[in-house]
Amino acid sequence: MSRRPSTLLPLLCSLALSFALACGDAGSGTNSDGETSETSETSESSSAPTSESETGVAARPNWHEDVAPLVAEHCQGCHKTGGIAPFSLESYAAAGPWASVIADVTEAGEMPPWHALATDQCAPALPYKHDAQLSPEIIATLRDWSELGAPEGDPALAAPLPAPPDLNLADLTVTDTMDSPLTIAAEGSTLDFFHCLSIDPGNTETVYLTGIQTIPGNPAIVHHVLTYVDETAASADWPGGVKEDCGGGAGVSAPTTLIGAWVPGGLPMEPPANTGITLAPGSRLIMNVHYHATGGEPETDSGTGLGLRWTTETPTYQSIFRLLGAPGDGDSLTGPLMIPAGASGHVEEYEWIVSANGQPFPDTVDVRMWSIAAHMHKVAVDMRVWLEDRDTGDETCLLHVPTWDFNWQRIYEYDVGIQDTVRLRAGDKLRIRCEYDNTLANPSLVEALAEIGEDAPIDVQQGEGTLDEMCVAAIGVGFNGL
Repeated sequence: MSRRPSTLLPLLCSLALSFALACGDAGSGTNSDGETSETSETSESSSAPTSESETGVAARPNWHEDVAPLVAEHCQGCHKTGGIAPFSLESYAAAGPWASVIADVTEAGEMPPWHALATDQCAPALPYKHDAQLSPEIIATLRDWSELGAPEGDPALAAPLPAPPDLNLADLTVTDTMDSPLTIAAEGSTLDFFHCLSIDPGNTETVYLTGIQTIPGNPAIVHHVLTYVDETAASADWPGGVKEDCGGGAGVSAPTTLIGAWVPGGLPMEPPANTGITLAPGSRLIMNVHYHATGGEPETDSGTGLGLRWTTETPTYQSIFRLLGAPGDGDSLTGPLMIPAGASGHVEEYEWIVSANGQPFPDTVDVRMWSIAAHMHKVAVDMRVWLEDRDTGDETCLLHVPTWDFNWQRIYEYDVGIQDTVRLRAGDKLRIRCEYDNTLANPSLVEALAEIGEDAPIDVQQGEGTLDEMCVAAIGVGFNGL
């Protein structure tokens, strides 16, 4: 997953988007970018209108009284000096010239980035945390402001501004980053590399993780991350804490447990209250980092790591992460994943029968799904996940991403307590449907082909590379009594 936003996508970003989730790590912008955009904003600000009504009263809506609070709350997690976005929206001089673009991308639903939608095929079972979708009233205010000529209004009448959104995990217990830097450069047409990092959390007693923040040291090349508990510390002897070319797993044959994942656009992962991830003393954490070379000059990653929050109190529910589909648990209903060159509307489907390591479990065990994420690559355009009841066949929609955007992915957490999340019973069926467009009408495919010097579609199969494909539903599961 290279992190290359489209022309419009970088323009606005949501309260919810960080390392997990929102637009990524808010500190990953560069000062030079900030200075460049500020220069541009200063030069353009003289043309930003400050119209007043015929009575001399500032027109409404205007920046100071109406728009600035909305931008502060929903955009400035990324659009701030030093933020991930390419320019700031922290002042009228900065935001005024962008008024029409702001109105256009918010009306189109392109900003703030949020892709878990209610559709004709899917009424989500539960509300999601950090839902970044703007209300119709907010969208109308932004459009009205643009059509009025983006008036500034009177600074003396400025409405109070909410605090800018904080995209970081609160109350961290410990932060640990990679021991040795890695240089990532294209090797011929090879752009994708998988290296494993061994992290020592340093706990001297059993603790329970209640929050994980993945820190992408160099967002230009960190494509995605899987995090495992290395239960016997088998990775402790890796030179410099790194095992290069470790494939798509943990890089050790000793026991490991997948506990989390990060993708571009991801926020910190926080299980519900009374739910935690067990971390025994002496364990290590392994980060399988998929690096995607830019194709230009070599890039160095020296700061990738984890921020952890934990408690010593035993939670009611233990949590793990699970990957379903391709690659992952479950069976294909359509055969081996392969999207022919030139195919549009191509569908792949998978089914997982709920079990514990392939074995049924009794109904006395309470298993709850508290989060879900979709993961595909550049040929994908749509993904839907639903649950079929083992007894009635009734369907419960879990997630629909009808306008897949590789540059903005996240883990969607349900905004309810663990006992109110979706229950999974042995024998229920979880279904995954992925749709692909392997034609030049798909701009993401055009971008991916250009990276390897191609200009025509090719047959695409399952694989780890950006121009391979996947159809993965990643679920966070809490269980009690298993």
